[in-house]
Amino acid sequence: MEYVGERPAVRLNVLGALECWAGDSRVSLGGTKAERVLGFLLLSHNRAVPVARLVEAVWSTEPPSTAAHQIRKTISTLRRTLPGGADLLRTDGAGYRAVVTADQLDLREFEELLRSATESHTAGRQKDAAAELRAALDLWRGPVLDGLDGETIDIPVNVLTEMRLAAVEHYARLRLDTGGLDGLAPYLREHVDAHPLRESLRELLMTALYRTGRHADALEEYALVRRLLVEELGADPSPQLAKLHEAILRQSPELSEAPATPRLHGPVPEPGTVRCTLPYDLPDFTGRQDTVRRILAAVADGRRIITIDGMGGSGKTALAVHIANRLAERYPDGQLFLDLLGFTPGQTPLHPLEALDHLLRSLGVPSDRIPESLPERRALWRSVTANRRLLLVLDNVRDCAQVEPLLLGTEDSATIVTSRTRLVEIDGAEWFSVGSLSMEDSMELLGRVLGEDRDDVEARTLLAGMCAGLPLALRIVSARLRNRPQWTVRYLVDRMRSEARTLTELRVGERSVAASLQLSYRAMSESQRAAFRLLGWHPGADFDVHSAAALLGTDAQEAEAVLEELLDANLLEQHTLGRYTLHDLVRWFARDLRGGTLADREEDSVQRLLDHYLLTLERACDLLFPGRTRHPVTLPEETASLPVLDSERAALRWLDAEYPALRDAAQLAFDVGLDLHAAYLPRGLAFYLNLRGWWTEFRDVQVLAVRAARRLDDPLLLRISLTNLGLALWKMGDLRGCLVQLDEALAMAEREGEPRGVAACLGRIGMCYSSLGQYEDALRHLDRALALNREHALRREEAEALANRSSALNCLGRYAEAAETALRAVRLDRLLGERDHELYARTELAVAHLGMGRPDRAVRELADLAAESDGFRQPGTVGLMLAYRAEAYQRLGRAADADACTAQARKLVEVSGAIRRAETENVLGRIHRRRHDHTAALRLHRSAYERSAAMDLRVEMARAQAGVAAVAQAMGDPETAAEAHAAARDLFDAIGVPEDCRWPD
Repeated sequence: MEYVGERPAVRLNVLGALECWAGDSRVSLGGTKAERVLGFLLLSHNRAVPVARLVEAVWSTEPPSTAAHQIRKTISTLRRTLPGGADLLRTDGAGYRAVVTADQLDLREFEELLRSATESHTAGRQKDAAAELRAALDLWRGPVLDGLDGETIDIPVNVLTEMRLAAVEHYARLRLDTGGLDGLAPYLREHVDAHPLRESLRELLMTALYRTGRHADALEEYALVRRLLVEELGADPSPQLAKLHEAILRQSPELSEAPATPRLHGPVPEPGTVRCTLPYDLPDFTGRQDTVRRILAAVADGRRIITIDGMGGSGKTALAVHIANRLAERYPDGQLFLDLLGFTPGQTPLHPLEALDHLLRSLGVPSDRIPESLPERRALWRSVTANRRLLLVLDNVRDCAQVEPLLLGTEDSATIVTSRTRLVEIDGAEWFSVGSLSMEDSMELLGRVLGEDRDDVEARTLLAGMCAGLPLALRIVSARLRNRPQWTVRYLVDRMRSEARTLTELRVGERSVAASLQLSYRAMSESQRAAFRLLGWHPGADFDVHSAAALLGTDAQEAEAVLEELLDANLLEQHTLGRYTLHDLVRWFARDLRGGTLADREEDSVQRLLDHYLLTLERACDLLFPGRTRHPVTLPEETASLPVLDSERAALRWLDAEYPALRDAAQLAFDVGLDLHAAYLPRGLAFYLNLRGWWTEFRDVQVLAVRAARRLDDPLLLRISLTNLGLALWKMGDLRGCLVQLDEALAMAEREGEPRGVAACLGRIGMCYSSLGQYEDALRHLDRALALNREHALRREEAEALANRSSALNCLGRYAEAAETALRAVRLDRLLGERDHELYARTELAVAHLGMGRPDRAVRELADLAAESDGFRQPGTVGLMLAYRAEAYQRLGRAADADACTAQARKLVEVSGAIRRAETENVLGRIHRRRHDHTAALRLHRSAYERSAAMDLRVEMARAQAGVAAVAQAMGDPETAAEAHAAARDLFDAIGVPEDCRWPD
């Protein structure tokens, strides 16, 4: 529209839908693009706005290549359309400025009225201040620029909305203090309905309702907001609101009347002059007490900058707000909180220019005094804050560049910064990282939010474990349960049991653990995201640089750099130097990103990782078990990323650290069809698990190996796996199951012409028959195994067979032959460096000496072993050795030495395998009987019998019954003694034990 002659007065309105009036005529701006450009300029009135920023206001994402040209063309059109447009919209450097007065722009008029209200309030003219505030608020017709949303526009819109609400609250307080209640409740109702979670508004409405006699309505408001807070935030009302509720219930007199002298509430909130903008502290804030103490101590010691980092949902903001509220009294000039939107969905991170604008307004600096450039604004910020004691909380920071211009520079002020990334570039900062809550704190938080009477403790413990200590997850499940009173905790636990469902269930309203993690993921570079997705294939929650290098296809140094970047982004944790951990929920998120099937690149990565584990496991076993059999299995080529293992200690340390990942790597190999790895990894693990005595896991990995070998159709790997499975079952006491596996393995080895396999199977079948008390069958199989072992120079297997043969001979009372056989096993073990197996062989040698009535020889044989017992790695065998040594001491009359060894053996019996434990308990039972501790002796023999009977371990069943008979006789219970004696005799007869070897002396 071109204007000829005198131009009509222009009026621009942004406090509602954008309007432009020329006198009494509405001016059409010509489309959304023009409205966005003009609206954003008016929100930043009297300040220059760069063209690039206007481009962001018009196109939130992917602006066209001609965007800057279109902005300039739109400005030109607006200048022609608006009355006096050339004067209103002026070119300013590389941007434009909207120059308006209070008569021309409702926002400017709003600011002027707030300023006038501030002056009236300061002068004590409360009614005038209230009238001016109401006039300012009446300018609002709806949300700012209603209908024109977008990330860039939303930032100043949110600031102005907060200013409006602060003015509404101050207006309401003035009305309450001066007794002007007419129409106040309906007015507040309008704003409460628009902002239902704003507790300060709700508090004012409750007070107004109470003072106008609507007590029930006031109480209903509290009940309503309490339900909303639980559903939306998983939190309870603030202490202030709860205190008001209690006062209403008591009908406290102080609520009924306005004060005689109106209270001063501080300055009327102009654009940002509110001195305290801290959110309220969570009433159920839980845990982090050590971190709180350390941060408070750091501030007391003069630390001016505190940075708190942690993964999304770890409670950084809650911790910062909690600490800020604790510190507030120390900073009387103001406590400011600003969300920099660094990781907020759908929002552009706040630019330092905008952040400084908000902060300066918060301290009362008029908008026309705020300069345009970043250096000038920063200088003004330093000047304004120079002589004040301020506490500043900068939340949700993206990076150091965003926050550095905002930091306070005075010694009397403090800044608390929260971020998902570690802001190590901030000089002089004290860093604090927050991880998961402990189980105790997680349970306490659930209890405080849900109430202690909600379901059973076991279910809450499971739920806390599924949330993995993440505060966001704990609050989400609490909110879901409170929003669904018909649900039990156990019902939600059942819904979350599968890994795939856990992240799905951790959602309430707009809050979601997955969405929170997605923000951190998107903030990374593409190479970092690719590495993170690959780590989703790592089978271990805990891993080292070398396995990560294999997975990522890099060397160790480059892999470490990638892991450190993810550590800084708080997507990895580090509890032990050199090892990295994925939080449970982060690991599930990474697996969700990767999908369930391997892409080509991922298939190569997983194969490299499994190659790495297979090769390193073989190297560790070479060091720990040097005499083990070598099988003709083609292994992958070695890579440079393998860790250095140069000693037994280093090898065992690596195995202890990596075992969970190795176990899960075998399962991963099976799942993705890499059956060689799935069958051969358990072979190396068999040595380690046998060493540690973890029989159930030993069995489980061998079951997996058998399945993989069958699918691979590899006879050698199947025979090895069946043999190891048989050993695991023997260790667990499943002797019949053991024979089934070993018989199949033996048949396969004989069919394939594999003498090593035949010898291994014969030796273990002989061992199994010996446990069953079928000694002639045992000796026949063991003698065949020995012949093959000697023929093929299988010295380690020969030593095992000799020790097992000695054990069978001891049971038959052929002690001299047993001693000779055990001594040959000891010599071979020493030659091979097999110290743990030597311990077993020398124990059998000592048993033979005891059987021949030579306890002194038994003591000498075991003396150095007892002194080195901490250095052995099989606690069950150590416990058995100590028990026999105690028995030898007892026979020599050395009671104190016997008692010491007995005490050590009893500690170890709890971690012994089933067969070793039964034998050890029988030996200890005999020792306790001889020292007249009949109660303990009876308990031990009966325990040994129960264990032996469950395994059909007949020699120990017989020994246990013989022990019960001897103890019962000593206790004066001939009936029990006779019954047990008869049972023992029948068992001894069945297995062929000579009479002179049966009964304890």
